[in-house]
Amino acid sequence: MKKKSILTLILICIVMILSACSGMKKEDAQNYVKATLDAGYKAQFKEYIEVTNSTKKAARKEYEDNLDDIMKESGLDEMDISDELKAQYRSLYEKMLKSAKYKVGEAKKGKKGTYVVEVTVYPFTAFSSVSGELNTWVRETYANATEVPSNEELNEAIMQKMYELMNEKVDQPTYDKKKKVQIRVKMNDDEVYYIPAKDLENIDSELFPQT
Repeated sequence: MKKKSILTLILICIVMILSACSGMKKEDAQNYVKATLDAGYKAQFKEYIEVTNSTKKAARKEYEDNLDDIMKESGLDEMDISDELKAQYRSLYEKMLKSAKYKVGEAKKGKKGTYVVEVTVYPFTAFSSVSGELNTWVRETYANATEVPSNEELNEAIMQKMYELMNEKVDQPTYDKKKKVQIRVKMNDDEVYYIPAKDLENIDSELFPQT
């Protein structure tokens, strides 16, 4: 399935409402990064609301819009499968996001007011065997079929089985060896702090690598 950066879809325009005149401390930068990650992956909005002066309603809408975008990028919205199965996949993707495993470290001051926050990430590997298991199931299930199912029936059956496999894996997620990723907190021309989209894309690709 095609997948764009999860965090970029939801957080590319998020900035921290903190002017340069009031200044940013190292603790502020660390809290900002953690709040951003927690909101984007865990749907935990309390700290995010505090550091961005947002509202819970707005934060929740961004999160739900992100799930909508993930569904579109996966191609499931256009597949000829039942609405019930689509809803199951949406819930699955939400569980996948919440399974993101990371630890936000301390911030260090960089050049021109920039802060660098090192995040320890654990790449999600739970779905690495799904393709092979699904292929085996298809061969075993249809090897001796006496009737050829319609395309609609075949799509529904295969996508249902893939959902079951993925759901089982995400309930007991596995991870690769930890990696270190740096996230910058910069200030734009309007003296507002933000996290560059490139950094969000980078940490997302490390947390959920393509397999």
